[in-house]
Amino acid sequence: MAVDFQETNSCYCLIFYVMYKFSQVSQLRLKTCDSRLVQIMSLALQRSKVDFGIAEGNRTIQRQQELFKEGKSDKDGIHNLSKHNYNPSLAVDVYTWVEEKSNYATHNLCYLAGIVESVAIELGHEIRWGGNWDMDGVLINDQKLQDLVHFEIVK
Repeated sequence: MAVDFQETNSCYCLIFYVMYKFSQVSQLRLKTCDSRLVQIMSLALQRSKVDFGIAEGNRTIQRQQELFKEGKSDKDGIHNLSKHNYNPSLAVDVYTWVEEKSNYATHNLCYLAGIVESVAIELGHEIRWGGNWDMDGVLINDQKLQDLVHFEIVK
């Protein structure tokens, strides 16, 4: 927790704000990612009012095939690679951390997507979110596959 003092009308206000940091597990997962994703996610965590962690960076072909068979990915990992299958990974999956547990609520993930996308723009990186695959600004409703935890480098 950080503390800041601000003067307002000759009165000092004490303001507390939370600075989150990635767990050791999230740090290890993030290390499997492209340096641009590391930059984006690290700065996003500093800016976010919602804590979050890294669920997955690099993904094995076996894991990719499991997700494909479960209908959670449209990439099979053999004929069609996911950006998670590159080394370093060009994709990352996240979760929000609310009330001391992982949380996948749509409103939290949409909030986080806004933070992540704004940070990516600030850093000069193009990123795609799994709630707006076609990048047209119409969120969630026009996507055939909703993967709100997913972010990937475009170029």
